[in-house]
Order: sequence, then C-alpha cells, then structure tokens
Amino acid sequence: MQGQEIISLINSKGAFISENSKANAELIAYVDCGTNRLFETSAKIEWEISEKLSLEDIKRFKIYHLKVENLNENNFLLIDILEKDVKNALLENILKECEQNASVTVEEPNLGKFVLDKTTKSLYSRLKWLSEKEEIDVNLNINEDNRINTLKKVGAFFVTLEKIFKDKKDWDKKLKTYAVEHLAALATELRKNSKSLFKFLKVWKWYFVAKMKLTSLSVEPNAEIIATFNDRKLFLGHNIIIRANVDKNEIISATVENFNIEDYKKIEVNESNIEIKEDNKEK
Repeated sequence: MQGQEIISLINSKGAFISENSKANAELIAYVDCGTNRLFETSAKIEWEISEKLSLEDIKRFKIYHLKVENLNENNFLLIDILEKDVKNALLENILKECEQNASVTVEEPNLGKFVLDKTTKSLYSRLKWLSEKEEIDVNLNINEDNRINTLKKVGAFFVTLEKIFKDKKDWDKKLKTYAVEHLAALATELRKNSKSLFKFLKVWKWYFVAKMKLTSLSVEPNAEIIATFNDRKLFLGHNIIIRANVDKNEIISATVENFNIEDYKKIEVNESNIEIKEDNKEK
C-alpha cells in the first residue's frame, strides 16, 4: 500500500471510535519526512485494531515514525508504526512546551486523584480525615513541575501517606498529645495576659486537644510530614505546626506559627479574642 511517512507527536492515547474495532488518536504536530516540513495540527490518525496495531501502541506525548495514508485535511489512516520513541528536535521542543502547560493528574487507587501545582512543585488533593464531613488539604512536596519526573518520585510519597491514613486516628491522637505536652504552658501564659476573669486559670490539656483541628498535611521527602492545625483561638489565630517522621514513628517538633509570646506581654489581649468556655477541672 502506498503512503507517506511522518514523524508525529501524539496528543492523546489510542481510543475506540466505533464498534467495528476502529481507533484513533489526536496529533499535536508532525514532520513530513519527504519535505522535512513541520505541521502543528490537531489532525487525527485512525486505524483498525489488529494483532499488528493494538489500542496500546499509541500513547500520549510520545513521538513515532509512522507510515500513513492521507484521508483528508484532518485525518490520516495509520498503515504501520515504523519506529517508536523517535528523537526529533522540532517535536521535542513542542513536547516540552506541552508538558509545561498541560495539567498533570496522578491517581492512587486507595487515596484518589492528585493534581500537580507547577508553581509550588507539589501534588495537591483534599481527603477525608476522621469523618465524612471533615476534609483536609494534602500536599505531596515532590519538588517537580513535569509529569515524567513526578511519576518517578511520587511512589515514595504515596507510601508515606498511606501509612498515615491507615492509622489516621492514632496519628491524630499522637500529634495532638505531643502538641499539648509542649505548648499548653505557652497557651496558659498567653491567657494570663487577657482581661478575662479566668486569666489565672491554666489551659487544661483536654481543652487544648479539643480545640485543635487538622486543616492540612504536607508529605516531605524521607517520610517526614508537616501537620497544620487550626488553633481555634488558643494562640489568637496562629496555626499549630507539628513535624513528624512516619517511618521512625516519631514526632520531631511542635511550634506555633509566627508567634512570639513577648509580643503579647507588651499589650493586654482583648477577652473576645480568646475562647474561655471550659470547666474548671481537667478530665
């Protein structure tokens, strides 16, 4: 069969287009091997599914040397795949631009879909925490901004995240317990600077734990995590930040974000900024 040869950059993987075993895929661009001319186009190639040409033979963002027949202005009939993973400078430059602009989504069966934020170089999702109504922001800080490198590195981050979600109630308790042991005294000191009638009462541990609400979880390299808790006015709106290592099953630190108690010793804190609703005894 007569035909022409092209070097093509594929925009979409092979997909069925009819019930009679036909498939097609969209191009981003191609180079005519006869003239060496570059065409940027959304033309499609189509082919009959057979032992020679399967649905899986054409993949997105891959460059192929193809033998085709020109059906019309926007369609080619695929006759044969002459070479896969072809090196072509013109098409490789276009591919780099496409990867930079394309939305990258990675799906993990047990955790769901994550979208790559190319600005922060992290994968983002919202996942349920301790109840169906409680969702948190989850970031996998992979430090990559393209699909290929993201897929190479994301596996280790998913392993860390799965360990947390498998025992999320236990991790929630451990993180809060560590925070209260290291920060409750600081919350009590802040209360002493309020105008409240309860300014001389310490912040009880059970009350501190009840106020903490997890809002985001960041997974870092080497199985480390950063958990951010809403302080619910324990520290006048400053988040509680806890670092931990999942593989070592240990908490590293607990701090109050951008908080310095000395700043609040200089002024009297308005009572309305601190919630005091608690019983006068520890549970």
